[in-house]
Amino acid sequence: MREVLFDVGSTLVRPCPSVAETMARVAAERGHALSTDDFAVHMPAMEAFYEAEYRRDGDFWCSQEGSTTIWLDQYRLVCRRMGLEHDAEGMARAVHEAYRKPGQWGVYPDVSACLDGLEERGFALGVVSNWDAGLEGLLQGLRLLPRFGAVVASAALGRRKPDPAIFEAACAALGVPPSEAVHVGDRPDADGDGAAAAGIRPVIVDRAGAEEGCGYERIRRLTDLLELL
Repeated sequence: MREVLFDVGSTLVRPCPSVAETMARVAAERGHALSTDDFAVHMPAMEAFYEAEYRRDGDFWCSQEGSTTIWLDQYRLVCRRMGLEHDAEGMARAVHEAYRKPGQWGVYPDVSACLDGLEERGFALGVVSNWDAGLEGLLQGLRLLPRFGAVVASAALGRRKPDPAIFEAACAALGVPPSEAVHVGDRPDADGDGAAAAGIRPVIVDRAGAEEGCGYERIRRLTDLLELL
């Protein structure tokens, strides 16, 4: 193996503050007396909505317009469930704008040690993510961009995981054949199936221990990758 590719969301970074915390802050700024706990109750419904939309047709990740819409639709759903129909659009756009800023995202604590270890061993590093076209700016703001020789966002390429083309684009940019690459991500369908279809070795980072039967190699922390390779 000469190359390691990474997913971004739930692999390298996570919302920080959480979506519920951010929605509560935005609500307060817009004159709505609602707490983080009030919004937290509806986070499972928001996640279920996303999963249903993704499985129905995840091609919204293939364009900037589509990727923006899926974020907004999730926030609108929560607002409607909260009884904020009259301000759902304004709330959704304000929350979306907040998450366009790197300060709203946190890097998992195991990321730096993992990347350091891989770099010391001479691996080429890249990113392959279903994300909007602002991905490079986000990684730059989080001081991660210089670690990666290639960053491929689905909205910029017009192809999304599990399409093997998005993985092949990253390998081509790094000059490493897929047969010598590993891809690490949190979703067995997008990351596992997509990498396998491209001839890349998939590894699932399963932080919550929920993917035991996924059929792919699993790690609980990114630093476990150093032992696996």
